[in-house]
Amino acid sequence: MSNDQQTPVPPTTDESLADAVAHAHKKLEQPAIWPGNVPSQTQALEVLCGKRMLAISLPNARRLQEKLTLPEREALMDEGLADSLREAVAVRWRLAAAQDLLLTAGGRVDRTALEALLAEVDRSLETLRAATPATPDLGLAIDRTWETLTQEAVDFSTNVKAAAAQTAAPAHPHPAPKKPAATGKVTFQPQEPDPRNAPKKSNKVLFVGLGLAVALVAAYHGTQGPNTVTPPSAYTQPGAPPDTVVIPNASNGSLLVRSLRTGPATPQQEAWFKQQEASGMELNSQGPGTWLLVPTAKAPATAGNTQP
Repeated sequence: MSNDQQTPVPPTTDESLADAVAHAHKKLEQPAIWPGNVPSQTQALEVLCGKRMLAISLPNARRLQEKLTLPEREALMDEGLADSLREAVAVRWRLAAAQDLLLTAGGRVDRTALEALLAEVDRSLETLRAATPATPDLGLAIDRTWETLTQEAVDFSTNVKAAAAQTAAPAHPHPAPKKPAATGKVTFQPQEPDPRNAPKKSNKVLFVGLGLAVALVAAYHGTQGPNTVTPPSAYTQPGAPPDTVVIPNASNGSLLVRSLRTGPATPQQEAWFKQQEASGMELNSQGPGTWLLVPTAKAPATAGNTQP
């Protein structure tokens, strides 16, 4: 009898099913890891069209929505008018939301979700370049969105690297306050937390997590070494200096140039700018690390000034 009392009773089918359901609910209740917690493309379109309200605060995404142009709003509300523009605006919104949510990442990164987000950016850029707009206004909006999304993808990479670099700095007994280096459109600066009040392992964990994100973003942008970044061919042109993104505008022949390094233009960039000016381009600064090269209007040659 004693042996019979010690024999465990196997769980019934109902008990096993209940355990499985409880385990599934527990997994569903766990928050997604960044950037897997970024709203989906469908959710982004619903937010942009006013069909969904979010319970979380996404200031950068909200500002992007407030600044949308009339053609962008028309494309969002009229499905089929300019689907490439419609989808690209949603991708831009998701990229802004990802930067907002990076503040709450807690050092954890979902590599699969990050790869998927970057792949969506690539697909959207390719779709924009292949678009055939129905009106000139939509054509201008598509060109503008292509350039803006390219810049924002580069800024996203720069911002993640900057966050990892700040976290990787060695801790000192009395660290001196230091402002982060300018990285273009820095959109997620932390609110100066006191490292003395943080858990001892928090910096290490955050660095490891963001290190994975930096590795993926660096691979996406073709990083070669710690100081040289070679952009993909879609964002540059033959002869362009290293650490430089060149965004051509086929409609007017202009070149939008973005530096992937902080500070003034490098000697290689300066030399390349002079070559462009010598070939008939006019250089205009658009802010730190950004320039616009536009073709100069030249008077037509006459018989008096032509070479024999």
